[in-house]
Amino acid sequence: MRSKINKLGEFSFLNIEKFNEVFPWIGGDLQTIRDSLCIDFKLAANSEKVFIPINNNCSNNYIKDYLLGFLEFPNNCIPKGLVIITHGLGGSTKRFGLRRISKKLLDEGYIVFKLNLRGAGSGRYLSNSNYSAKCSKDIISVVGYLRNKFEEEKKTYKLNDNYFPIFAIGLSLGGTIFLNACIDYKSNNKKKLFDGLACVSSPLDLLSCSKCIDKTRNFIYQKWLINRLKSQVLRSQDNHKDLFAKNTIKRKLKKIKTIREFDDKLTAPSWGYNSVNDYYQDASPLRKIKTCYEKLPSCFFIHSKDDPWVPYKPTLELKKALSKNQKKILILITDKGGHNGFHSSTGCWSDNVVSQWINHKINNFD
Repeated sequence: MRSKINKLGEFSFLNIEKFNEVFPWIGGDLQTIRDSLCIDFKLAANSEKVFIPINNNCSNNYIKDYLLGFLEFPNNCIPKGLVIITHGLGGSTKRFGLRRISKKLLDEGYIVFKLNLRGAGSGRYLSNSNYSAKCSKDIISVVGYLRNKFEEEKKTYKLNDNYFPIFAIGLSLGGTIFLNACIDYKSNNKKKLFDGLACVSSPLDLLSCSKCIDKTRNFIYQKWLINRLKSQVLRSQDNHKDLFAKNTIKRKLKKIKTIREFDDKLTAPSWGYNSVNDYYQDASPLRKIKTCYEKLPSCFFIHSKDDPWVPYKPTLELKKALSKNQKKILILITDKGGHNGFHSSTGCWSDNVVSQWINHKINNFD
């Protein structure tokens, strides 16, 4: 049964199917862990590995650091546009959820760029540092690089002569990173960084996330995440020839037990912050979106009330704070779905809704 979202006039252009959990993925926790139990080693038939130069964390000079991403191309059609997709905390382009939504959009005729953030996944060896929620310059560099690439190689990629739109999908912390990049982006012609941005289960207030993951019921989640983060740092440090620096990092990591401690000892200082609280405050986009949402492109937020990692209340707060008449920022909050889960009898519900939204934007693109 299909029904329109009630009391959300801005969604009237979509017939969005109501989300319903499917057995055995019942409850926020099982919805959350489902993708971690899936493995997908398939590669797109038509893909290209891309290396994008980036700046040092606290410098404007290049130091031979790069981001690694994968361009995938649809078969036998003129591409509708480009969609940049990135992962969340401790993730990479190998995550099943990222691969799944990438494949869906690829099948629908979009070029897809799957991005490993700084020091993540198979791109660890390309940087001696790691990403943060405020790595805006990295994202701006990625978009600029890809825009230039497609402008210079229109014939190679079989693009039409009209404007080539670029959308973005941020999963979990990836959405936070994309939001911060949009806010920090400066353009002489008032052009937005993206033509549209979808955020699924994305934190808008990092302090509330830190408090949530510190709850006793989330002990296993936190241990799993912190082990992934430590592994990421250690593999990045393997690129250092300075044995003393490597040993110093190893000693720091050994003492770290929580994500807050990780951010306090490593993330905040490496990105130029005086404290973890300064980092959380500056990297939380909620307040900035309220006061200057005109800097954002069209945005679509999806969040679940039973998300065990990221509290939904900041997203609800944003929804209440925005004018009911504005149609730029659309927010959909469900009762169920977990963290970046939304597994239903017809597949991943959030993947379907996001693709509907992007297709609608493309079909009505000016």
